[in-house]
Amino acid sequence: MLAMNDPETPFLDSVERRRPGTSLRGYVTRTLPHSSAIVVANRAPHEPRPEGGFTRGAGGVITALLTLAEVAGADWVACARTEGERALIEEHGTTWKAPLIRSETRLHYVTPTPEQYDQYYSVISNPVLWFVQHYLWDLAHQPVINGRIHRAWKNGYVEVNKQIARKVVDVARGLPGRPLVMVHDYQLYLVPKLVREQLHGAIIQHFVHIPWPTPQYWKVLPREMRDAILFGLLGCDIVGFQTSLDVRNFLMTCEENAGLAVDERERAVLVDGRIVYARAYPISIDVAGTTRLSYSHGVMVEERKLRDWRPQHLIVRIDRTDPSKNIVRGFLAYEKLLAHHPELKGRVQFWAFLQPSRQDVALYRNYVRKVRQAVQRINAQYGAHGWQPIRLELGESVRKAMAAMRNFDVLIVNSVYDGLNLVAKEGALVNRSDGVIVVSENVGAHEELQPHVLSINPFDIEATANAMHQAIVMGVEEKRRRNEGAREVVRTNDIARWITRQVQDIRDLAAEPGLRAG
Repeated sequence: MLAMNDPETPFLDSVERRRPGTSLRGYVTRTLPHSSAIVVANRAPHEPRPEGGFTRGAGGVITALLTLAEVAGADWVACARTEGERALIEEHGTTWKAPLIRSETRLHYVTPTPEQYDQYYSVISNPVLWFVQHYLWDLAHQPVINGRIHRAWKNGYVEVNKQIARKVVDVARGLPGRPLVMVHDYQLYLVPKLVREQLHGAIIQHFVHIPWPTPQYWKVLPREMRDAILFGLLGCDIVGFQTSLDVRNFLMTCEENAGLAVDERERAVLVDGRIVYARAYPISIDVAGTTRLSYSHGVMVEERKLRDWRPQHLIVRIDRTDPSKNIVRGFLAYEKLLAHHPELKGRVQFWAFLQPSRQDVALYRNYVRKVRQAVQRINAQYGAHGWQPIRLELGESVRKAMAAMRNFDVLIVNSVYDGLNLVAKEGALVNRSDGVIVVSENVGAHEELQPHVLSINPFDIEATANAMHQAIVMGVEEKRRRNEGAREVVRTNDIARWITRQVQDIRDLAAEPGLRAG
């Protein structure tokens, strides 16, 4: 931990003042004084532990929504996903105080059958929608939209969305004021329209956390599915996205695939006599919380362990084992680096700290196998004298990940496509080694960080190898300039700004009494 006279203490004090809290809650209350908020997500904000108690849900989306729910004083509607959650619901009912949230947030569960949930989540949401929205299909061979997919759409995706919408309506009718319904992500595209049909005065927003592809790529899906998704979202007052490109793609999809009138200057769609606005709100991180964590005792312990084996040049990646993350191409680029610059052998190491993801889906299991095979081959070909070119670790440890981000010389974020990628922002904020971030131009965070990172085409392994080398040999002053520039972007555009921009638009575009109520 830091001593009181440590030179970093003023920095931490200044960061602490940025923590989302009472002032942000007051802002939301003053801006939307007559609304009762409901956050709607596939997942609850916590997960029950087998030994008892709760742990916070993993991932950047849940972290951001926790902050949103706290400052908005929102109720939370979610699916019961696991046997542990179903057991708790049998014991305590479907509505109870949400653990781990400091406000009086109430959690309301929807309880689809295990079969319904599997069809909704593991057959349609992942992989069909995820693969469409990340351009992952090998279209010469996949997907095959057969009877199984159609049944899963009707009996799983549509059915669970209907259950969620019914629960939202029930909760909203028990709250004072005008309902503000904030729906999140690709699992729940049908909810806004279903809610609007029953809550005519509601303010409805949907935030899409993953990329929105071109109108042509949406045509991978049968018309009945893609139209239901599009018109489901158009039940909103505002649809939020990560980037300005996502907004443009959404407006083009409305115009080209549905024949709707679009105003590109206003970023708006006219549907059923209502105006639906599309806006970009790049998600971000809790600057104060992330910074405090990066200086915590646990992270310092991991950092000391890292120093025991750290090479002269440390290349880091921290990712889920998702095909969209482009992990194998990253290793192939590193292999090119070693081939082109043999002087780096023994002086550099690529530390890949990966979290296994969706191992119930065959495509994801196969991808982990390909990752392991690439690492084994490169280590066998280039390793020597106790030096291992790639250090692969599969597991979950926030402290270890934070230690890696504090100490990288090069951080690789080379996703095929990514909604935003909070690793890039976390790395920019906490790095203390004047590290350089190499970012795919198809990553949402690239739009904000572009002047301060090395941009790459994620499919070009030669260019990626060159960017790794450029980052390693870059002069100290340029490294520092880039590092400080990226950090300032994240500190300015933090989680509080993500929330306040949405709240301002809800007030300005949707919250006038009676306006655009459909």
